[in-house]
Amino acid sequence: MDISLADFDPAIVAQYAITEQDLQRVARYVQLLQGEDAPTLADMAVGGYYGTSALLHEVVELRVLLEREPELLNWQGHAVRQFFHANPDAHANALVVEHRYLQVCIKDVFGQRLSLEALVTANAGQRDFELLLASDIRVPVFEPSLTEVQRAELLLERLRSLGEVMK
Repeated sequence: MDISLADFDPAIVAQYAITEQDLQRVARYVQLLQGEDAPTLADMAVGGYYGTSALLHEVVELRVLLEREPELLNWQGHAVRQFFHANPDAHANALVVEHRYLQVCIKDVFGQRLSLEALVTANAGQRDFELLLASDIRVPVFEPSLTEVQRAELLLERLRSLGEVMK
């Protein structure tokens, strides 16, 4: 993996105390979950705001899972996937953290506000939106309109195409 912490939003790296070791653990984790050609690694490789959001999600999720099972990264892929599915709260919490960050980025860069629900649906899909809806996380969750989801998709694509973080 040819990704370094310099590729990501330095404010988030500092706020979450993300280290190179975290980056390596995340790479191992997503490859166990998604295979060697993990799509999340491609998202992270974009760097900038969009890559930072993908890294942030995985760091938050993995920290919770490693707290519950310190040997997780030594397991086989199928066992890691089972553990992931048995702990949906870790993923739901990571969805909220990731998409709140994306909300701020889109507001700061494009001057537009999007709901958390529209961003989750546009970026992570309906299944993750439904997971968030069913979770115990204390955030108000409402079904976004198709128009709002489409606007979120467009703005996420624009954010992804920016690449590096604007200073």
